[in-house]
Amino acid sequence: MPFRRDSLSVILDRIYAQYMSRIKPLERTPRYNLLKVISAVDAGMYHQLLGDLDFLALQLFPDTAEGAYLRAHWSSRITPLYAIAASGEVLITGIADRPVPAGLIFASSPGERYYTEHAYRIGMDGTVVVRVKAQGTGLQTNLAAGQELSVVSAIPAGISSKAHSTGSGIIGGADAETDEEYLVRVLLGLRNANRYGKSGDFAAWAMDASPEVSAAWEYKHFGVFGAVLIQVINGSQLEWVHPVSNLDVIRAYINDNAPPVLFTIRTPEIINLNPVVSLIPSEDTNMNRALAINRMKSYLQVSAQPGVQITAGALRTALIDGVTITDATVKLNGDSTGIVTTTILQYPYVGEVSWD
Repeated sequence: MPFRRDSLSVILDRIYAQYMSRIKPLERTPRYNLLKVISAVDAGMYHQLLGDLDFLALQLFPDTAEGAYLRAHWSSRITPLYAIAASGEVLITGIADRPVPAGLIFASSPGERYYTEHAYRIGMDGTVVVRVKAQGTGLQTNLAAGQELSVVSAIPAGISSKAHSTGSGIIGGADAETDEEYLVRVLLGLRNANRYGKSGDFAAWAMDASPEVSAAWEYKHFGVFGAVLIQVINGSQLEWVHPVSNLDVIRAYINDNAPPVLFTIRTPEIINLNPVVSLIPSEDTNMNRALAINRMKSYLQVSAQPGVQITAGALRTALIDGVTITDATVKLNGDSTGIVTTTILQYPYVGEVSWD
């Protein structure tokens, strides 16, 4: 438990109670050993003090410190990443030229709320695209394009109570990093204290810039001017991969930390592999199907990056363990020997798995 110093009056009351519980002066024939009583009380006090010292000693080192102490000690060198809210575009319909006020609140079917920060006006075609921001923070505030939202604040006259997310959807929401994730960045920072633009430094700066960046890669000699290309994504193969929306924030952070090197930052196009899997009949169960999907996702979580080549054979090898799943067929692009090759502007994602 965290170190805490009680007030003097509380300590006095506690020690007095301990002595009274051992000496028992109100007994008619008290029998006690004063040295034993004093030793027992003193030992209890010293035991607590030594426990506090043990706790504080653990907080001196990043790999043993608790989250609050870890951030307190190292936030001046490695900035912690906190949760951020998603934002995006919503299509509203209504009567032409009717105003859409700032502060209009929408709700999605999962219950997340979004609001307009600026006022708009319905166009002559009866629609307007407004920019909204989530009231909450975290991954759960992201919303795919085409999802329906309902107006839950007072509905202005001439405006529909229903709307739809449009464009790329409402994206950019990210959870705060966990204690373990922050510890990894602290240890990497300590082991690589001198960042001056060498290989890997730009990707590390991108990871430090925003909680929306879950992975980053860098490529040299991009474009006609030979810039450093930094590719960033949000999410993981195990859940859902999103494009990163706040590239300007990441670019500004890198500009503040990097040497004057020409670079460009992008978020890659997500390429869905959509494999077709066939298990042998005796092993084709719902449990094995879920296991096969999870193993392919785990393989891609480790191996996928922009500019990589993914083969059907590699996915097949990833899901077969020789015990639970002894044999299987995996097809990419309709072929069991299929290959999907991505450019450095594309990122492979498992996509939708179908069964043959």
